[in-house]
Amino acid sequence: MRDSNDQMIELLDVKCEQNVYSALVRHTINNEQLKIRFSIIPADYPRLKNIFQFRPFENTGVAPYRYFFTLSYSKDSKDKELACMNLRVEQLENHKQFEFQVSRKYISNLLWINTITEKRQIEHLIEK
Repeated sequence: MRDSNDQMIELLDVKCEQNVYSALVRHTINNEQLKIRFSIIPADYPRLKNIFQFRPFENTGVAPYRYFFTLSYSKDSKDKELACMNLRVEQLENHKQFEFQVSRKYISNLLWINTITEKRQIEHLIEK
């Protein structure tokens, strides 16, 4: 496991507005931290909500939790639409990796975001 979250995509939020589902992540491109919002399938909404409610450490309420995609994932042997992604969950000095089930489409989006080298490639997804 990495000892730092440097260069990892951070999961920030998930929301549903007027039946449009989206996720918000933070990623650094050319030393600039960008918040990127993209559409997700409706089935991922409750899965991501569960991730943001996951509080594995005892200091609950003391400091915010942070969730980082480690770029590690595995296919679900029972469902070809799903996969398990590994997230680094942090609170204060505590951190540990946990596995969460999401759609392969969601993981594909994160992997694609990780390949972006120029801000202009995703201007339309950047949230100000």
